[in-house]
Amino acid sequence: MTLLIPFIAIGVFILVIYLTLEVIPSVPTGRLAETLTPANGAALNGWRKTLAVLDKPVSKWTPVSFVRKVRADLYWAQVGEKWSDWNDVQFISLRVAAAIAGLVIGMVVFGEAALVLALAVLGFQYPAIAMGGVARRTRRQFVAQLPEYVQLVSAQMSANVSMEEALRRTSLAQSLVGKWMRKVLQMAQGRDLIEQMQREAQESQLPELIGMAVQLEFIRRGTAQQELMGQLATSIAADYIGNAEQRAEKIGSELVIPMVIFYFFPFMVTLLMVIGWPIVQNMGGM
Repeated sequence: MTLLIPFIAIGVFILVIYLTLEVIPSVPTGRLAETLTPANGAALNGWRKTLAVLDKPVSKWTPVSFVRKVRADLYWAQVGEKWSDWNDVQFISLRVAAAIAGLVIGMVVFGEAALVLALAVLGFQYPAIAMGGVARRTRRQFVAQLPEYVQLVSAQMSANVSMEEALRRTSLAQSLVGKWMRKVLQMAQGRDLIEQMQREAQESQLPELIGMAVQLEFIRRGTAQQELMGQLATSIAADYIGNAEQRAEKIGSELVIPMVIFYFFPFMVTLLMVIGWPIVQNMGGM
């Protein structure tokens, strides 16, 4: 383990030199530009400001698929009013910093390679676990509320209201879907509402939401909009019920192993101790 310390120190030194000294000044582009220059023009503060030195290498070396996954989870965590103003690069920088902190703490406290690696992995995964839990709960709540919201839109359109006006009226609903629709309406000022919904749906990477946004575009182009919206509401409700039944069946099968481990084995051990131990004593006395 002591052989790794010089290499780690050299790596940290090279990283510091790379981050602080640039031979050719350049203007950041892409995700890095969004990180260093927030869209609202507000200055970075807190952890985001402290970890800004990691944003450049993170944006350069992180795989696109990994960034896309983080962006989707962060999107839904922010819908749940958590991790506000963070973007994907900043969050990955936080995970990298937590991994480095775990590595250093493990080297100082334990010194064992396995424990050091375990702390580094724990530091890297803990922010994702914390944020991912919020994102999963928000997704499930959103999907559960989506059929009712589409039915409200269908009811509004049945009263001879246009689709755009029905979406505006139902956005006042006190639900996650209503909150999401209010965000879409705010961002769609001066733009096409359905197209903005499609962009937000793609950003969320939620299949149910992407499918609904695509269907709304077909409904808008159709002639019997009220009937088509009613069919869409029925279809979304049926899909949700089917998915819920599948999850219930999957949970039932997944609970078999924990039940065997935590209930059946302790029961058998207790039974053998109560019944078998006296028999063993009697056999020893013979």
